[in-house]
Amino acid sequence: MKQVPVLIAGGGPVGMTLACELSRRGIACLLVERNPATTRHPKMDITNARSMELFRRLGVVDALRAVAVPESSNFDVSWITSLTGHELHRFRYPSVTDWRRLIADRNDGTMPCEPPMRVSQVEIEPVLQRAVQGAPMVESRWGVELEDVAQDEEGVTATLRTADGAAEQVRCRYLAGCDGGTSRVRQRLGIRLEGQSRVQQRFLTHFRSTDAELLQRWGIAWHYQSAAGTLIAQNDKDIWTLQTRWPDETPPDDVDIAGLLRGFAGRDFSHEILVAMPGRRTLWSPNVTPRAVCCWPAMPRISTCRPVATA
Repeated sequence: MKQVPVLIAGGGPVGMTLACELSRRGIACLLVERNPATTRHPKMDITNARSMELFRRLGVVDALRAVAVPESSNFDVSWITSLTGHELHRFRYPSVTDWRRLIADRNDGTMPCEPPMRVSQVEIEPVLQRAVQGAPMVESRWGVELEDVAQDEEGVTATLRTADGAAEQVRCRYLAGCDGGTSRVRQRLGIRLEGQSRVQQRFLTHFRSTDAELLQRWGIAWHYQSAAGTLIAQNDKDIWTLQTRWPDETPPDDVDIAGLLRGFAGRDFSHEILVAMPGRRTLWSPNVTPRAVCCWPAMPRISTCRPVATA
C-alpha cells in the first residue's frame, strides 16, 4: 500500500495552495482531484489581499497577476436598468494600481502587502497547477477521486478510484479535505452544513464577445447588475459571464440562451457561447473548519479545508 505523509483530496485553489505550502515546508504530499483537468466553469471572481500575501510567499503572485485583469481596472459594481437603458448607481472600488498607491502612501503597517486581485478561478487554477506540478515534494493526480476513508490512531486509509474504475488504497498520516461544499471527506466525517442550500436556481451563460461599446457602455466595471441578472466581466476585454434567474419548470435544453442575453442587454449582439449551464446559489457554512494550512502538525487525522481569505 502506498504511504504518504499527507493526502489532499481536492485540486481546486485551496488544495493546490495547501500542497505548495507543504512542499515549501519540506512535507511530502499526494494531491488527488476527481476532475481530469482544471475547471472550465467561471467561479470566484475576487482574490483578496490576504490570499495574495499567501501567494506572494509561495512565489506565484506575479504569475497570477499576469492572468488577471489589468491592474488599472477598477472593481466597481454598477446597477443599471439594462445595457441599453440607464446607469442608476455605481459603487466605486479601487483598482490594483489605486491599492498600490494607498499602501505606499500610508506605509504604517496597517495595510496589506499585496492588493486584492480580480481574476476568475478558470485562470487561477492552471497557474497553481503548474506550481504544484513543479513542487518537489508534491505528487499530483487529476482524474482520481477519493471514494472512502477510514481513520485510526496511527493515520488514515483512503480508497481512491480513477476514471476507468481502478481502485487503489493509500495510507497517510493526515488527510486534508479540500473538496468543496459537497465534500466526500466532510460526509465521511459526519460534518453537517449550516445554512440554507439551493437558495435560488440560476442559469450561467459564459460567453465571448468583443462588443465593448454595449457590454462596457458606462466604462469598466466588475459587475453590471439589473433586475434581469448580473453581468460579470472576466477579463475586461472579451470574456463575460451572465448570471440570470431561471424558472424551475424550464428544462435545461429548452432555455433560450440568446433570449437571456438579449433580455439583459436590451438588444441582440454578437457573441460566442463558451459554457451554458444551470446552477444554484448556495449559502452554507461548515460546523468544523480546521485551518489545515496553518495547523501542521497539530491537526486532526482528517481535516476539512476551505479558503481563509479567498472570495
